[in-house]
Amino acid sequence: MKGYEITTKGLSGNALKVIAIIAMTIDHLAWAGIETYEQAETPLQIFLHCIGRLTAPMMIFFVAEGYYHTHNFRRYLRRLLMLAVVSHFAFCYFNMSGFNPLDNLLFNATSIAWPLLWGLILLKVWDIERLALWHKVLITLGACLLTFTSDWSCAAPLAILMVGRSRGNFYKQMLYLMLIISLYAVAFFVFHNKTYGVVHLACWLAVPLLAMYNGQRGRCKWLGKFFYYYYPAHMALIGFLARLFS
Repeated sequence: MKGYEITTKGLSGNALKVIAIIAMTIDHLAWAGIETYEQAETPLQIFLHCIGRLTAPMMIFFVAEGYYHTHNFRRYLRRLLMLAVVSHFAFCYFNMSGFNPLDNLLFNATSIAWPLLWGLILLKVWDIERLALWHKVLITLGACLLTFTSDWSCAAPLAILMVGRSRGNFYKQMLYLMLIISLYAVAFFVFHNKTYGVVHLACWLAVPLLAMYNGQRGRCKWLGKFFYYYYPAHMALIGFLARLFS
């Protein structure tokens, strides 16, 4: 397989996705009932959210991997589009915010599924040889504008693009991934919240785990699709429980 030597050692894609799911669940449970960032600046909260920072780099990495493994790009695109639509409502319900994404013009107007979708689109765009370079750059800038107010903003599609285009060179992939995430952390620090801008740098902890990726999917073929159901479902459930016990 191009890019990775298949081996039984290390962690399969499924194993890494399970870690991402657990980390994401811990992170989102820690947000339950928290209305402001100031309330979440206790040592325990910060520790739990640092664990949660393992998830986004893995999601970004495996969207890029999925692009090169899929046998049907349109079906993969359709699946991410459906995830983005459903997750928008689950994300807003979880955040106790309005469903209109224009209500929040800074961060977290919609879930990370939206920029993940555009990252996949950008990988396809940059593989179309008949498109001129300026066309590709223009579409990339458009994708950045369309995802700017979402969770992980335009950092997610740009990171997917650079990780995917660097496939076969893990060190280069991680360099681009962490550089883009670090720039997002700086923007979060400056424009949103200083403490959690620093917390986003905990994404670097995902690098050693991704370095253990053995290039194999794993035995559970259903686990990849399971994430598409789990992501919006667990946010909706946590949002419901937060309202029930508040």
